[in-house]
Parts: sequence; C-alpha cells; structure tokens
Amino acid sequence: MIHKIAPYLCFAILVISAKAIAAGNTLAIDAGHSKLHFGATSASGKPEFAFNAQLAQTISDVIAAHGVEVVRIGYDGTITNLKDRTQLANAAEARFFLSIHHDSVQSQFLKTVHANGVTHNESDYASGFSLFVSRKNADVETSLKCANAIGAALMAKGLHPSFHHAEKIRGENREWANQENGVYYYDDLIVLKTANMPAVLLEAGVIVNRQEEAALQTPAMQNTIAAAVETGLSECKMITPTH
Repeated sequence: MIHKIAPYLCFAILVISAKAIAAGNTLAIDAGHSKLHFGATSASGKPEFAFNAQLAQTISDVIAAHGVEVVRIGYDGTITNLKDRTQLANAAEARFFLSIHHDSVQSQFLKTVHANGVTHNESDYASGFSLFVSRKNADVETSLKCANAIGAALMAKGLHPSFHHAEKIRGENREWANQENGVYYYDDLIVLKTANMPAVLLEAGVIVNRQEEAALQTPAMQNTIAAAVETGLSECKMITPTH
C-alpha cells in the first residue's frame, strides 16, 4: 500500500546525505512532542518540548562531530503524528533512533504553587533519568545494549536513574529491563515499536522537580548528558569514537 508523505517529510528525506546512507552511518535523533502537543509542564511553567528540542540539538551536534550524519526529527515542533517520526528515520535507513524527552510524575504527587500571580505544579517526589525500550522493536537486543550503555555512561557522569516508573500505581508499573542502569520496558511506545532500527527513549530528568529543572536548563548539564549519550552509543557500536 502506498501512503502519502507530508511535505516536511519529503524535505527532510531529500536533505539526508546519500553517502551517509550508503555507508550505514546515519543516526536519528528525535525531539519528543511538538509545539501543539508540548508534553509535560515544568515547575516554572515551561513546556517540555522546549527542553526536548534544546537537548536534542546539543546531542546531535556532539554526535555530528564524529562525522556521523544525524537526521534531526521534530526540532521545529511541527510533527504531531508519532509515526511520521519513525517514518523519517526508516526512510533515511538510520542505524539507530533516539527520542529525547523530559519527565514528570503522576498527578497525586504534584503540589500547586502560587507565585507572582502565576500558578504552577511542581514536585520533589522524583528526580533522575529513565530509559525505555520496546520488546516490539525490530532489534530489541541492540536497543537494550545501547540503553544500558547510555544509562551506565550517565551514571559515570554523576547522574542517577529514577525509580518512580516501576511503582505499582496507575500510570506507572513499568517492568525493569535493567534497574541498575535505569532501563525500563515500555513495549507499546509508538516511536520505539515502529522503528525499523534499534530505538531508545531517554527521559533526561524530571522537570516538575524545580531543582532538577534548573540544572537541566544549563549548558553544562546539557553537555554532560550529550557526552554520556555519545559514550553510550560508542560503547554499543552505533558511532565510532574519534578519541
């Protein structure tokens, strides 16, 4: 069956280097959510998408410095169909798909704060990163290998995983793939199960946690996370180290 491709998909596919595709040297980095469906709201009232786009850009720049072609998906905030994201990665024959997100907590753990005439929700219930893989992905073995490598690299940089997604409560109750490295199974995440290549979703931190939100907005923390992702992808052989 032939499906119509949105104009922005056609443009993105056209700008992918044919040489990189032929060499199998293309990675896809996805900025989760969009301007319309912006995801969580941070403790200070900022949309998750803004955090995702900034960190995805930083990670992409670090990886591109290795001579790797990066398919930058969703950075302008216009992609609202989740399958369009993996369609781009699949069309580019990317060897790996990484979706960048930032986390929240369930509503019962949020507290309402009124400040300067503005109302926001925040929580110090959880902090830290989480990684997700789907057992419905085309290459779950490599997905797990890369997720574990990224998690280990993040911890080596002094960061810690969040355990709140494993709690036996509604909206969570995720099965551990590797608790030590902060890796969960989330089998029905669309961008993971529809990718033709290994795929991982990274929740970089909990933005409803005011202290963590502040750290995640700094270039220093963004560069730390990007460096850890680079190390992890090098460890699982998705990129070739240059040092």
